Amino acid sequence: MDSEHWRSHAERLLEPSVQAAVVVQCGLGWLRPPQLALRNEIDEALLTAQLQRGAALRIDRLVLHNLPVAVSEEADFQAVTAAFDVWQFRLAAACSLLPAPAPRIHRLIIRGDRPETPPADMVAVLKDGQWSDAEQAAAALQRIGAPGNTTPLTGYDVDLSGPFSDSDPSVHM
Repeated sequence: MDSEHWRSHAERLLEPSVQAAVVVQCGLGWLRPPQLALRNEIDEALLTAQLQRGAALRIDRLVLHNLPVAVSEEADFQAVTAAFDVWQFRLAAACSLLPAPAPRIHRLIIRGDRPETPPADMVAVLKDGQWSDAEQAAAALQRIGAPGNTTPLTGYDVDLSGPFSDSDPSVHM
């Protein structure tokens, strides 16, 4: 995973001429401890760009909906599963708490009965009507747009209940 490549593309999202981005992070490497800092940095860069640019920037992000069955056979299964759960929660919570628009997060559904290779991790930006990597951007957007391939990540996917939330009975008194 080329961290400089990821950082440079994330920085480009702040440029006024960038209209959109497609980010694919389906590789299990994102869930391994050595990539935690980069994963957090990319998350922060995407959210910052969306906050600063608002509706002038559309971000479509593809992440895993579920872990492939084969992960259960790996030695670091528990660590990967825990990182996956934390990341899903953080993405959903951040998008729920952001003023609209938030990055659109699409979760790739990995079917156990038909294991397939997830798309390659990548980031492409649309600048002045041209994708930085047109082939990969088109493939990712096609996968996102195909029915049954993905499901959106929303605030409903995480329990944001806490003191004084809507589920707290004292709110209604």
